[in-house]
Amino acid sequence: MGATITQEHGYLEARVEQLHGAHLLFDKITVTGTEDLLMAAVLAEGETLMENCAREPEVADLAALLTAMAQKSKAPALQLFCTRRQPAAWRALPHQPDRIEAGTFLVAALLPAEI
Repeated sequence: MGATITQEHGYLEARVEQLHGAHLLFDKITVTGTEDLLMAAVLAEGETLMENCAREPEVADLAALLTAMAQKSKAPALQLFCTRRQPAAWRALPHQPDRIEAGTFLVAALLPAEI
């Protein structure tokens, strides 16, 4: 996308004059990485295609919000192309139990009483 990324003292810093659309292929599925690059794609000139990205409900909700904020957009399968953003009324996903926490309790219930 054209950004220069440096790592110093445990921090990552990204700098860019203008982001450019790109074909992004994730090595590992990451929710935060998908959300970050999805928001960056909105600010980029051109089209961005993301593959092997996270598809959790909150990622799809963010894509839907960004689509609502764009005058021109396509967001099927989390592809997004935006030329201009505008304000949009949006209701965030209702509070839902955490899927990872629910899985942890399921595993805990299967453990023997004494370990």
